[in-house]
Order: sequence, then structure tokens, then C-alpha cells
Amino acid sequence: MLIFRYSARELLRHPARSLLAVLGVAVACAMLLDMLMLGGGLNASFRSLLTSAGYELRVSPAGTLPFDTGATIGDASGVRLRLESEPGIDAVAPVLGSNLLIENSRGAGPDEGTDRLFVLGVDPAEQGIYRLTSGVDPDENGVVIGRELADTGLAIGDSISLRAPGSFAEAGRRTGSFRVTGVADFLYASSGERSAAVTLPTLAQLTDQPDRASLMMVRITEGENPDSVAAALRLRHPELEIASVGQLVETAARRLSYFRQLAAILGTVSLVVTTLLIGTIMAISINDRYGTIAALRAIGISKRSIVAAFLVESLLLCVLAAAVGLGLGLLVAGQLERILSDFPGLPSAIRFFVFEPDRLAWAAAGVLLAGVGAALVPAIRAMNAPIAATLHREEP
Repeated sequence: MLIFRYSARELLRHPARSLLAVLGVAVACAMLLDMLMLGGGLNASFRSLLTSAGYELRVSPAGTLPFDTGATIGDASGVRLRLESEPGIDAVAPVLGSNLLIENSRGAGPDEGTDRLFVLGVDPAEQGIYRLTSGVDPDENGVVIGRELADTGLAIGDSISLRAPGSFAEAGRRTGSFRVTGVADFLYASSGERSAAVTLPTLAQLTDQPDRASLMMVRITEGENPDSVAAALRLRHPELEIASVGQLVETAARRLSYFRQLAAILGTVSLVVTTLLIGTIMAISINDRYGTIAALRAIGISKRSIVAAFLVESLLLCVLAAAVGLGLGLLVAGQLERILSDFPGLPSAIRFFVFEPDRLAWAAAGVLLAGVGAALVPAIRAMNAPIAATLHREEP
């Protein structure tokens, strides 16, 4: 307790210097927390998104990732039956995706008929593409719309027309008229993307893609290992690309590795800044007290007690700075999240900065260890100074 009181008194003797140190270390702590959140946030967010619908495997045409190209799986109904008969498979949800043009029957302007809409064909009884917020799943004449479309004024019960663009329309493909049956959150839609869902046969007929699927989502039996099931399926179905959620997360992580590299570099910089700042502040503070240190040693105070006092002083600075810095880091992360949420091609549900208690603990621990370590060098140096020479030099 005596050491703590002494250290706190020394900090209060120089309020301006202590305040500047706290603010400087707080900024470094905020940067460290944000980089820790960024470094692991994308992976955690991707994994959470891909598993949120309860499907652990993704099946796409050979050599592609889900919706990575326009390629589709042929004989989709047959492939679905074969996959459902495999051991360890609980359910298979086929999905067909296509860009269509939308025409609103509620008096839309002339330009609205050319609006593009990403439409997904699904089996309403087995799908992991959207979550209904109101209404019901589509039937053969129904469509579920995303929030982006609902915000334009479309509501349940309204009618819209969908038609295939370009050569499809010119070849006489029919335009479909649909009634809005529900509004949903589309899990994989990017920011600002207008999405809708109809039944799989309906979309196949509109786009002249009979019995085809862009993707199949597979739910495995409880207790099975997704990676093991995926490996076994790949051996028996070499014509398909089969990946577990873990493998897709690894692929996404490789594509976005520059975010992790940025996080590692800036996180390291923040620790270096903390070390240099605390080391400089403590060196100045200790140099100002060489005479006091020598006097304490002359009357029998142990080196260990004096060094402990300086370490506690540094620790108090870092604790105050960490308390401010962690709050600042969360605030900055929220602002950066809003900026990065428009990153092209990423689902809007993806979060760059994911708060997890262990990352906050790591940031606080990193700052505290860096601060204490930085104070240790000037403290030990002061302890090794000759007592007599130091007292003589410090005389007025």
C-alpha cells in the first residue's frame, strides 16, 4: 500500500506530464484493440454467417466457389437425390441465382423497369438464403423481396414483373408476374444489393435453365465432422466442388489476407509506441529523482522496493490509459465499420471489427506488459548508479 501511495503521489506531482502520457498510451491502446478486432474479426464473421442458416457444406460446379462464376450444376435434381442418399447428409438445399429486370406495377417511372435485381430460386421447404421478417415463403406465383426493395415502397400483396435481360428477353422468354408474399433479410446480399427469391422451378423457367443449380447447401447429420464428410463426398463426386464452412473461411481469409497483415503491422506499431512513450516518460521521471533514489538507498531501502515503486507508477499510467483507450478503440471501430461496410462484393452481414472479450483482454494485457517492461530499464539503471557519486552530484 505504501508503494502504491508513493507512486500515485509522484504521478500527481506532474499532472500535465502524466495526462499527456495517459492520452498517448490510450491512442496506442485503441489502435491495438482495433487491430486485434480486425485481425480475427473477418474470419469470425464469415464463419458465423456461413453457419447461421445451419448448412455446413457448400456444393458448387467443379473448380469454382459458390456464385464465384456463372457456372451451374447440371441435373440438379439428380445430384440432390444422390447427395441426400450419402451417409452423414441430413438435407440438401439447391439454389439458382440470376440477374433479372424488375417492373413495378405501382406506377413506376420509366427508368424503374430497367432496374436489375438479383433473384434466387430456392426450395422454400429447405433453404438457407434468407430469413423472413414478415409474410410467408413464395409459391409458384409469389416472390419474397429484400429490405432494399421494401424500402422503395413495395409491400406484401403488391405485384411486380420480372424478366430476363438481354438475349433471354429477345429470344421470347416470358415475363413473369408475381405477388409479393414476404419481406426477408437476405443473408449473403452485399450492401445496397436488391435481392428477391422465387421458387427454383419458376426461376429456371424464366431464365431457361431447366434442372440446374448455382449452389447446393448441405446440412450434415448431427455429430458428423464437416471436413471429413466433405472429403468423402469429394472422392465420390469429383465433378463437384465440395467445401466445408471451415475451408470456405480459409479461402476467404487468403483473399482478404491484406487486412490481417495490416492489423499485424499496426498492432505491432502500437505496442512499440507504447513502449517508447512509457519508457521516455519514466526515464525523465526517474532522472528527476536520482537524488531521492540515492537517499532512499542510503537509509537502507532495498533496490527491489524502489524498482517496485517505479513499476507500480508505470502500471498506474497504463491502467488509466487502457481504460480510456479501450473505450476509444470501440468508438473508432464503430466508425471504421460504417466506412468498410460498403466494401464491394462482401455480404453486408460481414463485420470487419468483431468485439470479443478475449481481444479486449489481449489489448489491455499488451499495453500493461509493454508499459511495465519499458519502465524496468530506466529503473534498473537508476538502481545501479553509485550512491555517493549520485548524492554529491545532486547537492545544490
